Amino acid sequence: MAFEEVQDFVRDALRGTSLRDPFAQILGGYALFKPQLRFVRVDETHTRVEFDALGRVGGAEALLYTRRLGEIDRFFVALQDELDRREQRHRPPTEGRAIEGHD
Repeated sequence: MAFEEVQDFVRDALRGTSLRDPFAQILGGYALFKPQLRFVRVDETHTRVEFDALGRVGGAEALLYTRRLGEIDRFFVALQDELDRREQRHRPPTEGRAIEGHD
């Protein structure tokens, strides 16, 4: 994805997820982390997205290590879901049955 498009893409990917919901953040313990996001231009059509969840409270990274990994994982799952949605929207409709049988 081009560097100029990636911020809007990430915003779309996170819309409606628990990563953007303050109530879900508190209930899940994710409010103890401060997300850090960085975009690095690789070339004209590729951008690397770097994400880390740093502890807001001293020791949170160590004590809640699995929560931190979960936060990072949820972020990248949301990005993949958005990629899949965009691919599905741009895919031309197929002719015939959706699933081909091998009879």
